[in-house]
Amino acid sequence: MTKLITKALKYAGIGIVVVPLSIITHELGHFLAYYFFGAGNVQLHSVSVSADKDALSSFQLATVNIIGPMISYVTIGVALFFTRKKYIPFWVILGLAAPIGRIVNGVYVYFRALGYSPNPNFDEYNFSRNIGFDPLVLAVVTTFIALATMVIFLRKAWVEGRFAEFAFVVFSVVCGLATWMTFGSMLLP
Repeated sequence: MTKLITKALKYAGIGIVVVPLSIITHELGHFLAYYFFGAGNVQLHSVSVSADKDALSSFQLATVNIIGPMISYVTIGVALFFTRKKYIPFWVILGLAAPIGRIVNGVYVYFRALGYSPNPNFDEYNFSRNIGFDPLVLAVVTTFIALATMVIFLRKAWVEGRFAEFAFVVFSVVCGLATWMTFGSMLLP
């Protein structure tokens, strides 16, 4: 029993570090792009970035919008690279954390399939609108990538230790999300 508690605490600790790290690097990409393009009043928040973007062109806005997801995809690629030959919990948890924010695309696809035409505010939607492209196409692709990524990393956990490892990895991500959603806005309001 002590081994299980020790492992649960270890994985919770990994999640508490890795999930916020994944979110912050994604948002930092937006922040730096805004800053690079000269937007005023750029502020990094726990799960977003705000800026005065009136002076930015559609191309600049599209770049700002897509840079966060691109950082998430690079993160997924790095996690895949480091887990291709050896199971390393840190990288598996990071690989699971990186696409979490991209699930919003699936919600958008769902509502579009029901016949609604929502006007949400998320990266891929805003990017598509700024380049004059139907957001549904990118949302479908992104949903597939996010789900496939989660299946790949959850399968790695399953192969490593069946249900126990699967549960520890999911527990780790949940701990990281809960911690960041609780304390992130205190650190980056």
